Amino acid sequence: MCGIAGILSKGNLNTKELLNNFLKMLKHRGPNAKGYFIDSKENLHIGLAHTRLSIIDLSESATQPMCNENEDIHIVFNGEIYNYKELRKKLIKKHKFKSNSDTEVILHLYEEKGENLLKYLRGMFALAIWDSKEKKLFLARDRFGIKPLYYSYSDDFFVFTSEIKAILKTNLIKKELNKNSIAFFLLNGYIPAPNTIYKNIFSLEPGHYMTINKRRITKKSYYNLENVFLRSENISEEKAIKKIHNFLVDSVKYHLISDVPIGIFLSGGIDSSAIVALSRETKQKELKTISVVFPGTAYDESKYAKIIADKFKTEHTEVEVGSKDIRKHIKKFFYYMDQPTVDGINSYFVSLAASKLKLKVALSGLGGDEIFCGYPSFSQLPKLYKISRIFSLLPFKKKIFGWLSGNSYSSKAKIYSIFSSDSFFEAYLNYRGIYNIEQIKRIADINFSISEKNLIMKDFISKISFLELTNYMSNQLLRDTDVFSMAHSLEIRVPFVDHKVIELVAKIPSKYKVGKTPKRLLTKALGNKLPKEIVYRKKQGFVFPFDLWMREELKEFIEEKLINSTFDEKIIKKLLKDFYDRKVHWSKIWSLVVLGEWMGPFEKER
Repeated sequence: MCGIAGILSKGNLNTKELLNNFLKMLKHRGPNAKGYFIDSKENLHIGLAHTRLSIIDLSESATQPMCNENEDIHIVFNGEIYNYKELRKKLIKKHKFKSNSDTEVILHLYEEKGENLLKYLRGMFALAIWDSKEKKLFLARDRFGIKPLYYSYSDDFFVFTSEIKAILKTNLIKKELNKNSIAFFLLNGYIPAPNTIYKNIFSLEPGHYMTINKRRITKKSYYNLENVFLRSENISEEKAIKKIHNFLVDSVKYHLISDVPIGIFLSGGIDSSAIVALSRETKQKELKTISVVFPGTAYDESKYAKIIADKFKTEHTEVEVGSKDIRKHIKKFFYYMDQPTVDGINSYFVSLAASKLKLKVALSGLGGDEIFCGYPSFSQLPKLYKISRIFSLLPFKKKIFGWLSGNSYSSKAKIYSIFSSDSFFEAYLNYRGIYNIEQIKRIADINFSISEKNLIMKDFISKISFLELTNYMSNQLLRDTDVFSMAHSLEIRVPFVDHKVIELVAKIPSKYKVGKTPKRLLTKALGNKLPKEIVYRKKQGFVFPFDLWMREELKEFIEEKLINSTFDEKIIKKLLKDFYDRKVHWSKIWSLVVLGEWMGPFEKER
C-alpha cells in the first residue's frame, strides 16, 4: 500500500520540485521508502513519485518507481494484486524478474497485454504506467474503487495523485469549490466520482482507465457491474450456498497473503465475525483481532466480539475510545479527510488502534451488507417506492410532496421526498440521503437536479444491491476507509469486495437472498460456524456513539462552526434545537459542520 503521484508537462515546470512536494504530502501513505523518476523527451516531461508501505517483498528490489528490463516502461502502483504469484509463473517464461513483488508482475503484464492487462488483475489498485516508446501515460483504478486516484489538467500539464491535498500543494490549480459537489454532499453525505469538492480536480471512476499523451486525454470504462447483475444464473439454492462458501474461503485466503503480520477488525456483527471464521478455515496459524469499545453506552459491542474471539481462539485486543479522544484528534481528522464526508470517524479510530499494535495490514468486513442484502434499504425501500407509485398520477405530485419534504427535517421528510421521486434511482438517493433537494435549496441556496440513471435490472433486490455497491460503498465506505486508514499508515483489505465473489452473488436469483435469516446466503454459507446470538442479534452496524459525543465534548465546537457559517441562521437554530430534542439524526448536523470546515476559508478570502 502506498502513495502515488505524477505529472506530465510540456517542459515549463520544475518537475523535480513538484515530485518532492508530492513525496512530502504522501509520506503517511508510505513511510518505509520513497522515490521518483524523471524523463524528458521532445519537450514532453514525465515525473513519477512513490511513497512505500512495505507489505509484499520487503526488500529494496521492490522499491518504486520500477522499470522493465529495457527501462522504457516505468510504473508507480498503489494496492495489492492477490493473484500475482499465478501471473508471475506465466510471465517468468519470457521476462527476467528482479523482485518478488506484485508491482513487477503488473509491469511485465503490461508489456504482454497492454491496456487489456486490467482484466487479469484480482485485487485493489490505482496505478500509473509511463510508456516511453508510445510516449503515453496509462492510469487505471480497480473495479470497485478500493484505491483512489485523483487528477487535474490544463493545456500545459496533467497531474495525478492518491490524495487531493497533494494536487493543491502544487499551486498549479486554482482552489475553487464546486457548487454541484456541495449539493451532492448534502444529499448523499459524500461526493460521487468523477466529481470532487473542487472544480478542476476529478476522481477517476472505479472500473475506468485513462490514456494521456501529447495530443489528447482519453477515458474508458473496462468493467460494467450492471451487466453482471443481468446475467442471472439458473442454480439451486443448495449449490449456490456451496459455491459462495468456496469463493469466500478462496477470497479470504488471497487477502491473507502478506510478508508482515495481519489483523482483523472485529465488531461482533455478522460480517466481521464471518471474516474471522473464514480466516480460521484457511488454516491461518495466528489470528489477531481488534475491537473498538465504548463501555457504558448502548453502542458497546464488546461482548459479541469476545464471543467470536473466544470461539475462534484469536489474539484479541480491545481499544476504548471516548469523547475526549474525538476532541483531541478532531483537527487531524479533518486534515486527513481530504474532501467532505459525513462518515469516517469509525475508520479513523479503529485504524489508529491497529497502528498502535504495530500492524501494517488489517482485514475488514466492509461490503457484506451490499452483496448479502444486510441494509434496511432492501426491505424498506421497495415498499415505500410501491406506495409512491400510487401518487404518480396525481397532478402537482412533485410540488406537493416537495413542499412537504422541504418544510420538515424529521423522518417524515424522507418519506415525502421518496413519494415525490420520479424514478427508483431518485427514490434510492432520497432514502439514503441526508437532505433532500428542497432542503438543500433552502440551507445552502443551491439549485440543482439529479441526473437520471436508468436501471435495467428487473427486481428491486438487484437494483438496490447494485446501487449500494456503486454509490454508497464505492463513494463513501471505500473512500473513507482508504483515507483514514492511510492516515495511520495502515492497509485495509476487504475480502467481500472481491470481483469474483461479487459477480457470483450478483448472478444468484434474488429469491434466495432475503428471508427471515439475516444475510441469508452468507449465514447459510457459513453453516453453523457463527453462534445464534451473533446471527440473530439486532443489526447495529459499526457505529460510534457520535450523537452522544456531539451533545457533550463536541457541543461547543459544533455550535461555533455552525453559528459562524454562511448557512441560513433560522434553519441552523431550528436544526440544533431539534437535534438536542432528539428529533433529527446527528448526520444532518455533522454534515453542515464538515461543509462549514471546507467553505469557511473560501468565505474569508472573498
